[in-house]
This record gives sequence, C-alpha cells and structure tokens, in this order.
Amino acid sequence: MINPRTALVVALISLLALAAGCGRVFGDPQEEANRAISRANEAIAEHNRHFERARSTYEEVKQRIESGEDPSGEREEIRRARESMREARDSLREARRALSGVQELEVDPAVKRYARLLSEAMEAQLAAESRELDFYELLEEDPALEENRERALEILEEVSRGYERAERSYDAARELAESNPEVLGSGRERRGG
Repeated sequence: MINPRTALVVALISLLALAAGCGRVFGDPQEEANRAISRANEAIAEHNRHFERARSTYEEVKQRIESGEDPSGEREEIRRARESMREARDSLREARRALSGVQELEVDPAVKRYARLLSEAMEAQLAAESRELDFYELLEEDPALEENRERALEILEEVSRGYERAERSYDAARELAESNPEVLGSGRERRGG
C-alpha cells in the first residue's frame, strides 16, 4: 500500500527539480539549487522505500491494538519495522540537509519559500516518525501491551497528528508550485525544460 504522504514528497520535489532544470536563466545559483534538489530527491526516494516497509507493519499492528488484539506475535516484524524507520529517517534528514542551502542562494523567492515549506514538512514528518519509533520500542518492551495499551494509543494519536501536520506543509508547497508555474513550473508545463 503506497502512503500518499511519502509519494507526495517525491512529487513535490520532482516539480521543483523540473523547474530547476530550466535554470539557464538564473545562472550558477540556480544550478546549485538544481544539485541540492536532485540530492534531496534521491534521498527522499530512499526514505520512501524504507518508510513503506515500516509503515505496512505499523498499520497492521495499529489495527490489532485498536481492536484490542494482542500484537505480541509480531515481535520480529516490529524490530525490522523499527530498523526500516531509522533508515528512512536518516534518508529524510539527508534530504532536509540538501535543501537547507537553497535559502542562501540568489534564486527567486518562490523557490526559497518552496524549499522552506518542504523542509518544514520534512521536520514534521521526522517528528512523527520519531514518535512512531517510540511506539515500536514500546511494543518491543511490552508486546502484548498489558501495561502500556493507553500509552500506545496516545502515541498512535500523536503520530497521526504529526503526519497530518506534514501533509499540510506538503500541500502548501504543492499549492505554491501550482500558483507559480513560471518559477516552479509543473511537470506538464516544464517537461522540455
């Protein structure tokens, strides 16, 4: 099952990368932005691979907990999901670092704002993923959630809210790209770049 949040990250970065591909007008700063965006895009794609592995386990265990079932039989899968989430977070941090330099470049303010919105979205996603790791660790300590069911449910709610915050920032970045096609372009309008 593809998570629309992670697919959206790649789609948004791809929009900016396509627009940045037409950077001949902007010169060296735009080329530097192109490289940063390309590195971010690669790191985000790596994040998404790891994230999807972790999320499929997370969703299964979450449904069991919310329905009152015992998820203790999933101990090894929970451990693998936690490791996948850690790898995903490392990749997303790399993407965020790649975009951080865009703010100092002499490029259109819309490009800077777009990179900032994506960075904010990644920050919110990283926070949600951190709480998701807390959930996995709790499951490893108490697989049947005999003593921690309420705490697990609270964490699940925090994770959900965190991903919603990230999605709002991703949506704002997408809207910015759509409202500034001359600078940020869209895949349909800028494919020939």
